[in-house]
This record gives sequence, C-alpha cells and structure tokens, in this order.
Amino acid sequence: MQTNSEQIQAILARNDDHAFECLVLRYERLVWTSVWQILRDYHATQDVTQETFLIAHKRLHELREPDAVGVWLCQIARREAVRTNQCSNTMQPLDGLDPPAAGPANQVSDEQQAMIEAISRLPEHERVAVVLRYLNGHTVAEVAELTGRPVGTVTKQVSRAVKRLQSLVRQSPSGPVSSGDKGDTHVKQ
Repeated sequence: MQTNSEQIQAILARNDDHAFECLVLRYERLVWTSVWQILRDYHATQDVTQETFLIAHKRLHELREPDAVGVWLCQIARREAVRTNQCSNTMQPLDGLDPPAAGPANQVSDEQQAMIEAISRLPEHERVAVVLRYLNGHTVAEVAELTGRPVGTVTKQVSRAVKRLQSLVRQSPSGPVSSGDKGDTHVKQ
C-alpha cells in the first residue's frame, strides 16, 4: 500500500489517475460521513462527496502535509456541505415537479443512521481512526500510516472510540455496534 505522500506525489508529478482513485477509495467513507453530519440527505451527501474530491484534485498542490490529507478532505467536505445547505435553503421548488421517489438503494437504514449519528459524536481524531479502521477496513498499522500517527496512538484512539460508541449504543435499544466472538467490537453489516 502506498503512503499518502507517495500517492500525492504520483498525482502531482504525473497526474496519476490510479493514485487519485486509490486516495478516493481510502477516504470516501470518511468524507461521506462528514458531509452526512451536516446535510442528512442521501443524494446531497453523494453530490457533495463527489464535489469534495473534485476540489481536492484541483487544489492538491496546496496541501502542505500529505499525512494530514484525511483532515484536509474533511475540512473541504464540511465547507462544501455548509455551502450546499445554505444554497438549498434559498432554493424554491418548481411548480408541477415532484421530487424523485426514494428507493431502498437510496435510503439509509435506521441502524446505519444510528451508527452514523454515534460516529459523528466522536472527537474528530477518533472519528477518523474509526472510519478508516471499521468502515474502510484498514488495519491499525495502515490507519497509523494514513494518519501519520504512531500505532500506539491509533490503538488508543480506536479503543476509546469503541468505548464511547458502546456507551452511546447502551442509550439506544437498537444499537449499531455489537461484540464479536473474540471480544472485538465491530460494525454490524
């Protein structure tokens, strides 16, 4: 697995589409979760997530710390989500046009919504670690590499985040987190 620095260097030096695609895949869920916190609309969240990566591609040369790319992407995402939210509040519906019907593929289940809500309440450093670890499926070592943090720090952040999530789940009768056979906490799928 390439580091953030290697991927960003490949993108900047030779406009490597594959490297950018890997970067998108690495951070897509983190960005999506950040946008969802603000918009709470599936289609708008999808649009802003895509827009975030388009903006990031254009401004990648401005990124000073490649290891902080996840935080940088979240900042772009939040700014775009707020802008989108403000614009949607000023838009007027057109007469005679009904919004598209929401289908099952475009909805977030109650369980997924509860998980997103719980994750959104975490401090940012824990939220980044949890999303990369449990939603993106990276190992702790990979999360450490992606965030530029020591493995021990990531382990503590994930552990604290899991405890916080378990506490939030206890407050809700249908919690999104369960215990696995080995005592590991994981996201239900």
